[in-house]
Amino acid sequence: MPRTPRQIVRRVARTLPRRRRPPELARQEILDGAERVFAASQPDQVGLKEVAREAGVSHALITHYFGTYAGLIEAALERRLRKIREVVLARLREPEALGRPDELLEILFRTLQDPVHLRLTRWLLASERPAASQALGLAERGLSQVSEQVARRLAPEPGRGLIREIEVTLLTAVSAAYGYALGKHALVGAIGRQPSRELDDEVRRTLAAMVLGHITAKL
Repeated sequence: MPRTPRQIVRRVARTLPRRRRPPELARQEILDGAERVFAASQPDQVGLKEVAREAGVSHALITHYFGTYAGLIEAALERRLRKIREVVLARLREPEALGRPDELLEILFRTLQDPVHLRLTRWLLASERPAASQALGLAERGLSQVSEQVARRLAPEPGRGLIREIEVTLLTAVSAAYGYALGKHALVGAIGRQPSRELDDEVRRTLAAMVLGHITAKL
């Protein structure tokens, strides 16, 4: 008796070997798929179904690793923030890095020009989830790590007071950078200008000069 198309599909599915991946690789492939989905759509316009389809995995596998859709978005943003932290810490190990704060801030400004990064940030801020604060905390207290590295470049054995001063200074700089990126189109109108790459550069250089001047004044 000839098989129906559905029976043929089921038979093929049973004979195809399952692709087994280590858990960490599976997590990274899901996050890669999520990045591609968010590059094309706002997070509130899609969901786990679209991410699962793009990553080539089941809906259940995503919930196994990330729990919820919000958990997936948090993980995607945390991964991005860890990369920023690693780049900044590597740059700080270069000679005279502290004398070029504009270059360090450029890393952050360049990241904030990425539509995916801004979409994830806006979604988490709008969600008002308690876990969102952890995701936005530069992943695993990344800002504290950067502050300590800066302090150690300024003094071989920095006191807690210096580290706390740098933490607040960098927190202010990062807050200003995020605020500018998220509200740029509304903010620049207050000075009668239009958003542009030139204005982005002016804001970044001004912020860098303020950070350098403040830290220098405290030494």
